[in-house]
Amino acid sequence: MEYTWGIPGPTFLTIYAILLVFPVVAGLVWTIAAKLGTRTPSAEVSGPQPTVYEFAYLAGGSDRVVDTAIAALVDRGTLRVSSAKQLQLTGPEPADPIEKAVAKSARPGHNATTRGIRDRLRLSGPMQALAKDLEGRGLVVVDQGPRIRRVVYFLYLAVLVFGVVRLIAGLAGDRPVGFLIPMLIAAGGATLIARALKNKRPGPRPTAEGNRVLHKARSAHGRERKRGIPNGPGYVGGAVLGGAAAAVAFGGLASYPDEELSAALIPPQVSSGFGGGSSGGGSSCSSGGSSCSSGGSSCSSGGSSCGGGGGCGG
Repeated sequence: MEYTWGIPGPTFLTIYAILLVFPVVAGLVWTIAAKLGTRTPSAEVSGPQPTVYEFAYLAGGSDRVVDTAIAALVDRGTLRVSSAKQLQLTGPEPADPIEKAVAKSARPGHNATTRGIRDRLRLSGPMQALAKDLEGRGLVVVDQGPRIRRVVYFLYLAVLVFGVVRLIAGLAGDRPVGFLIPMLIAAGGATLIARALKNKRPGPRPTAEGNRVLHKARSAHGRERKRGIPNGPGYVGGAVLGGAAAAVAFGGLASYPDEELSAALIPPQVSSGFGGGSSGGGSSCSSGGSSCSSGGSSCSSGGSSCGGGGGCGG
């Protein structure tokens, strides 16, 4: 009896089962290796002390940087918030690169809400320059997660295509493919989940030293607030730790000194479609697994014809 591609069905199914788990195992090992590789002994930060925008990046990433710049510009009167929660430029463009980018985004014709400005500035030149400087000083490390997730997705896509080609070849050769179909369903589900996961937003994360520096500055800022001058100037190592900008850098827009402006600046909550999708995808994968199981038993019920055909893997 001549098998499809010269590989018996049961043998191919074993190979395909290994291929189904390989991408996730490889991704897990790669993730662990990347995390272990970034663990370095704590050392004093090199270069100047972080600015308020660098502290904001350490505390909450690029979105927190945008929020901090908005707070600084609103506090200085360079920006104002309209009744429609749109930010409007009311003064000259500032010189600071981050503030300048925020001010340009508040011009007419743009979606000048807090969320709209965040979306435009996440991967902007000034934001990438800020992150690169922090990385060079050992305060943040590039997150390998997005790259790992992309590789896992393409691996699963290749596994799915490989299985579909085998299915077509098996059908063309009039071979039984009962066991292969539920495995293809599982591969398809895994590919969809991996595709959703790969779209997670990338971004550097603080190192142990970055967290240490942030904690020190946040504590100093807290002491300033307890002294009864929450918006007064405070300094540590030359970095300003007072004012509305510092309050937002360490605590987010909810910490903006003016409650009415704080409520106007905070974007409305949106349901986390990604989280729901991830959860749904997981159950989809499980159902795929149970389909595989039920498919196996149905194929088993026709065991004599399946066995005579050299397996259900085509």
